[in-house]
Amino acid sequence: MSTLNKVILTPEQIHQVVWSLVAENTGKAIEELTPKSRLLQDLGADSLDIAELAMELEEKLGIRLPEELLDNPELTLGELERALNSL
Repeated sequence: MSTLNKVILTPEQIHQVVWSLVAENTGKAIEELTPKSRLLQDLGADSLDIAELAMELEEKLGIRLPEELLDNPELTLGELERALNSL
């Protein structure tokens, strides 16, 4: 069983990682993203996109995401960032 080494990042760095990965996984331009953008409804992510995003975030940030976080169909980018900053 592997363990993750938490990477210490500033809120700005977390913002850049989240937004670039969300843009990549949803096919949206970063300019189209807003803190109120919902992953499923507004950005068109599907369950596979969410799973891939979760794995990439865990790898890049060195954290374990709570399962219930990404299970929320109303999750916005702003909420995701706030949650990641508090881990």
